[in-house]
Amino acid sequence: MIEDNQIVGRVIFEKLRQHTDRPYGSGIGSNYQGQALALSKQFRR
Repeated sequence: MIEDNQIVGRVIFEKLRQHTDRPYGSGIGSNYQGQALALSKQFRR
């Protein structure tokens, strides 16, 4: 059970040293672009 003020994750952003040649997104065929919200597999539909 998750309780008040309990840490459940952390996100850290770091600067790149240089611009990338292939940014993440639909242009490189990423599977995660354009997905709708969905429940995790542990939940029934």
